[in-house]
Amino acid sequence: MHALSITRNCRLALFHKSATLSPNALDLALGKISINALRGKLYLLGMLPSKDGSGVVKQMRIPLGLFDAPADLKIAEKRRALLQRQVDTNTFDWDDWTETTKGTTWKSAIDQLYRKRVVYGRTGERTWEISYMGRLRQMPMGKVVTTEEIKRALTRYERDTASYREFFYLLKDICDLISVTFPEAPVPTYGSKPPVLEVPSDKEIVEWVQKAMDYLPELGWTMGMMATYGLRDHEVDTCRFVDDKHRLWVDKSTKTGERIVVPVPREWVELFDLRNEKRRSGHSPGYTTAKWLHDRRKKIGMPFRPYALRHGFAGRLWSTGKSKLDIYTASRLMGHSPSEHSKTYRAFLAPHTIADKAEEALFG
Repeated sequence: MHALSITRNCRLALFHKSATLSPNALDLALGKISINALRGKLYLLGMLPSKDGSGVVKQMRIPLGLFDAPADLKIAEKRRALLQRQVDTNTFDWDDWTETTKGTTWKSAIDQLYRKRVVYGRTGERTWEISYMGRLRQMPMGKVVTTEEIKRALTRYERDTASYREFFYLLKDICDLISVTFPEAPVPTYGSKPPVLEVPSDKEIVEWVQKAMDYLPELGWTMGMMATYGLRDHEVDTCRFVDDKHRLWVDKSTKTGERIVVPVPREWVELFDLRNEKRRSGHSPGYTTAKWLHDRRKKIGMPFRPYALRHGFAGRLWSTGKSKLDIYTASRLMGHSPSEHSKTYRAFLAPHTIADKAEEALFG
């Protein structure tokens, strides 16, 4: 990967040439990526490392295969934002942006899906960024979409999960758009019947989090955060503590936007030493927290999936709150809708819970 300290080099260029730079050149020197139209075609323009790996950073254009038209400009802006993020985080790699003459690359296929679902369809930008790109961003953008690659990608999720169902139909749509054969793969089963939750006891959770701590502190800390705060795996990456009560801020890349979460039970913050943060680091962008956890879980022999830690949080939430807790509050704490919460965690909702809330509201 030709990942260089682009921002540093650009600042050096700015230092030496600041007296003579035009506004466009100033943006380039500061590492700004822009959309450039030339002879009716759209390109991305910016200061990028040379393809030959020499370390030289210079102004370069990346062809997008798009036309200078309103619909394609929306797609080009998504590509610009992605390239800008790669430049800013020092993760730029020419392999992600080099088109091949045989077949359709993931980058091009995803552009076509964006055009269909967002530009001409009813999908909103927020849904695209969070629900769709959250999964599609893992694909090797510069490589050709193949039946085998799709089959391999689907193995990331269990077929009875919402993630598998969503990913399955996204990839199927892509195959239809670019005329690639969709592989023989298990059809999604999520939603066809009430989910049977795999919920470890609190004793088992404590035991396995501490085992994970001994094996790899970053693993134990991540599992401890999921168990104590009911986080999804990817939410651990960007969450942060906000006060002395150990409340936690979770960013807006969730189904219901940003939220503040409380620890349940609060004692686990100290037990797992969660304020002493041990976040995983040094991994490529494509190596997601979910994949990392899956691999480490097999290493230590943990019998339940990491996501079960979140289910355990839901159980404690209701066993502790009982009828004092309402579905809206519980669902917001966990970052999903009340209907999704009641469908997924109906086993934790005692029959008297709703009746007690109604009694209190109606009769005091």
